[in-house]
Amino acid sequence: MRSPFTCSSLDLPTHAQVCGVKAPATASQFLQPLPVSPVLNVTTPTYPFSSAVVVLLPAVDVTLNPDTANLNLVLSRNRRQVRFVGAKASEPSCPEEHYDCSVLGMQYFSSGRHYWEVDVAKKTTWFLGVCSNSVGPTSSSKQYAKHPNTYSRYQPQSGYWVIGLQHKHVYRAYEDSTAALLLSMTVRPRRIGVFLDYEAGTVSFYNVTNHGFPIYTFSKYYFPTTLCPYFNPCDCVVPMTLRGPSF
Repeated sequence: MRSPFTCSSLDLPTHAQVCGVKAPATASQFLQPLPVSPVLNVTTPTYPFSSAVVVLLPAVDVTLNPDTANLNLVLSRNRRQVRFVGAKASEPSCPEEHYDCSVLGMQYFSSGRHYWEVDVAKKTTWFLGVCSNSVGPTSSSKQYAKHPNTYSRYQPQSGYWVIGLQHKHVYRAYEDSTAALLLSMTVRPRRIGVFLDYEAGTVSFYNVTNHGFPIYTFSKYYFPTTLCPYFNPCDCVVPMTLRGPSF
């Protein structure tokens, strides 16, 4: 079992590395005209550099699939926002059925590199990432018989590659272990970037609020099935919103 760690100790790729952009050798290079990105014509500060660079992102216009939404959820008309509208759990820890207030993305991925961002500002609990399309969301706590707790359900071996927030300030990555890995956030993320590299077998998460600082990467996995984006606002009434890439 891995012990809790800080994000800074992880050897994770930066946004520039993810997108195949090399860091400039000298500061003077930033004074040269920047080429136009064929994918995303945007310039932004990219961690750990303070100057503007053009980032080539395999950005995906992810929308939510209403056919997979839990009955306690309401989607916006443009299908880019999900909100919990069910009864609030009486226990602070939330029963399992409230943790299962999930919805999947419309997009399915069986190859390639894909990136999207999720606004989680002011939320006190959430889960997000990708899951196998063979898993899908459930609508009843009866379907939790094989997964008695959140840790055992949210694992790659069960078809989930997700991170989450619980109890307002506890961030975790859900690996194949008996307990989730604690994540240390120097800056509370208001927006999370998710990057899937199907052929490489990796799912990476970035703190967009903190200039794209790496949060965690699930690596060296063989994805046996098609994957799709996964969103779970839990029983927090603050919505989760899909945003266009901010860099």
